[in-house]
Amino acid sequence: MFRSFIRLFAIAAVTLVTAFPAWATPVSVADLLDAKTNFAADFYLLSGSKGDYRGSVVHAPGRERREFDTATGHQALLLRRDIDEATMLWPERKWFVTTSFTSAAAMAGLTGGIEGVMLDRKAAGKETISGEPCARYDVNGTSDQGGEFHGRMWMTRDGILMKAAGTLNFQGRETKVETGLLNLQRITADPTAFVLPSDYKGLPLDFTKLGIKMPH
Repeated sequence: MFRSFIRLFAIAAVTLVTAFPAWATPVSVADLLDAKTNFAADFYLLSGSKGDYRGSVVHAPGRERREFDTATGHQALLLRRDIDEATMLWPERKWFVTTSFTSAAAMAGLTGGIEGVMLDRKAAGKETISGEPCARYDVNGTSDQGGEFHGRMWMTRDGILMKAAGTLNFQGRETKVETGLLNLQRITADPTAFVLPSDYKGLPLDFTKLGIKMPH
């Protein structure tokens, strides 16, 4: 379960860091992990050997909830940058694992090479994705751990990432990654969607057993 949590966060982080307006100079993951528009949609994450995920997403500034089904049951991922918290939920068993958003990003970096990613993008035309007029960009990113991401992204006029596709290279391994939204709705997100239920039981997250040495 812990490995699944880390793997999904790594994939999600790669896609989340691209979902924002352009800057004149490269920008870091920390500056980009917060879209400014409320929305709900169906989503998909395709990543080959790292697993494919399909489900629903609800987003508000600083907060995001993704729900999806896996071979072991229904799961939900709460990303709370506003309170520096990332939590994986197993609703059927009422279990959860939580850590700081910063630590989760570090774990994702160790498993996917995306920690410290800096991104550049270049306008590459316009295209309609799932009924939404989008600007298309060529995207290139590098991380301080030697990882690289090269691909394309499609953004709506109000800054929502409709699709991103490319290749992640890390430690000699190449992984093709694609994510996108379907049935997009601009809504006012329900704040309770981002709250951990009080009757869930927390499971310990032992970094040493995962082979991860966290900085002090």
